[in-house]
Amino acid sequence: MTSAYQIPERTVWRIVVVCALSLFIIFGIRLSFSVFFAEFVLAEGWSNESSATIFSLNMLVFAFTAPLAGLSLDRYGPRIVFGVGVAFLASGLFMSSRAETLDDLMIAYGIICGIGLGITGLGPVASIIAGWVPPSRRGRAIGIAFAGTGFGSLIFVPLANFLIEQLAWRNAYLVLSLVCFFVLAPLMIIGLKSLPATQQCKQNNTKATVDWRQLFTNPIFWALMIVSLTALGPLRSLTVHQIAYIESVGIDRQVASNIVGLAGFLTAGSFIGMGWLSDKFGRVVAFTLGAISLMSAVVMLFILRDSQMILLLIMYAVFYALGEGTRSSQTTALASDVFQKQGLGLINGIVGGMFGFGAAFGPWAVGRIRDETGQYDGGFAIIITMILISILGFIYIAWANRQKAKDAV
Repeated sequence: MTSAYQIPERTVWRIVVVCALSLFIIFGIRLSFSVFFAEFVLAEGWSNESSATIFSLNMLVFAFTAPLAGLSLDRYGPRIVFGVGVAFLASGLFMSSRAETLDDLMIAYGIICGIGLGITGLGPVASIIAGWVPPSRRGRAIGIAFAGTGFGSLIFVPLANFLIEQLAWRNAYLVLSLVCFFVLAPLMIIGLKSLPATQQCKQNNTKATVDWRQLFTNPIFWALMIVSLTALGPLRSLTVHQIAYIESVGIDRQVASNIVGLAGFLTAGSFIGMGWLSDKFGRVVAFTLGAISLMSAVVMLFILRDSQMILLLIMYAVFYALGEGTRSSQTTALASDVFQKQGLGLINGIVGGMFGFGAAFGPWAVGRIRDETGQYDGGFAIIITMILISILGFIYIAWANRQKAKDAV
């Protein structure tokens, strides 16, 4: 059996598996920041806002880098582009292991790692998968690959906590940098290859062209930008603050880390299940269900401060996983469905950039409100608002695209 591009099925699934393993490492490292964040606040004595700013700067750099990475993927392919990205990520982690001040971490983790994560982020990786898999199976394929992020959280969050306890946070970053140098780099450089369309362009000595005017005058595109902006902001706000928040209500950090790991494990299944649901019943159904689940996760945290029941933490992990399993995967799948002719690397790179802006704003805003008020209530309100906006935008895109298809008939 072959794909829509007349490529052997074995090749297609190899690409999906390599992407999943790569995201396992990349997002395991990224999502472990919540453990480092708690260490910065409680051990180093840095403020919530200052510590969250490290992550927010990382996401801002990510936001500017991802579109350029996507555009480069359309032209040069994944081996060169992702090879450069992993080099930045590994170097930034190594520099973080040598950081002495907050400013050092701003440069090392915030900027250098931010460039690496922008190049190897969900948007660029999704464009590789979407280029090999037809729309009818795209939701499941992206879901399977993105499941690697959940397994990454399951393994790397408790691992980071263990490394910090045994070696201190600087040496923990050194270990993570070695994982990137010796495992992630060979995996992405050797395991991935150019999209069929890119290969065809090279054979014909042609370059993909982008109709920028058509793109920027399309209201569906701007709705997609709003959805992308509000898709990962709520998630990354929880990613950064969840362990510190759970610990602040009187629950041990190791328990909190285990709950985050559980959420990661469940997220892996959620990505796959929601991808199947998306292909069978539509992207809107899957995305909306995930959004409602994510709001429910916030409610669990709100209740937790008055009742430190383990059941609430387990419910939080379940709802968080259902939410995480749709935010990035369904947004990139929808973007690939609607704007495939504009270049999968470019459109998903731009989507990834907007992911970064939202992910930069959310954690910073929650940290700022926490420092000023001493509570997370205002931060929770921001998270809920962003989720509601994303639902409305997603529904509009699907509706408007159907109307456009009907008018074209």
